[in-house]
Amino acid sequence: MTYDEEAGYVVVPHLMGADEVMQVRSACAELVSDEAGWDPLDKPHQGTVHLENLHRRIPLVAQVIGRNALTDVVGEVLGSSRRLAQVSLRSPGPGHGRQDLHADDLPKLDDGPARVATAIVPLVDFTTTNGATRLVPGSHTRPDLQRRAGQLGDYCKEIVMEEPAGSAIVLSGHLLHSGRQNRSAEARPALQLVWRLAPVDLAGETAQR
Repeated sequence: MTYDEEAGYVVVPHLMGADEVMQVRSACAELVSDEAGWDPLDKPHQGTVHLENLHRRIPLVAQVIGRNALTDVVGEVLGSSRRLAQVSLRSPGPGHGRQDLHADDLPKLDDGPARVATAIVPLVDFTTTNGATRLVPGSHTRPDLQRRAGQLGDYCKEIVMEEPAGSAIVLSGHLLHSGRQNRSAEARPALQLVWRLAPVDLAGETAQR
């Protein structure tokens, strides 16, 4: 797949197989239940569960983030000089997960490469009912909209990304996006992966991915 520079995102299909999705979901459930093994940044008992540093804790996650289908697209967004900055789980439970539209970095005022690339990998099918991620195509080139990040409840040009489990939604970190309220009876887990141009890494790691 090729990154759509005009829209600011692309969907990579079939990044993970069905069995792999189930393995990662099971591994995340084990991490939540193992209080002794919690990472200091984990939030395992919120309405939205957060688990951090999953590339170090789940070998399959470390494998997935290095797959060419993903890294090639991230390279199109950021170029070759990039650092892995975040590998986490975000899992809103029923009734939770709604966010205001936001970007993952400061407004972008130039025509150079993005400073941030974000990939969202659903671990269940994303649907309108369970609060699939929404995006505002083209907003990564609109600093006027980016300055309103966190202040926009809704926007007329937003779209909802109803994508199957195991796909990857890769976007410029300057693109306005957010989770929506989970109105289903089950959690909506997804991997959240972030790369940055700046030398932001995890505990001194310097290798590009």
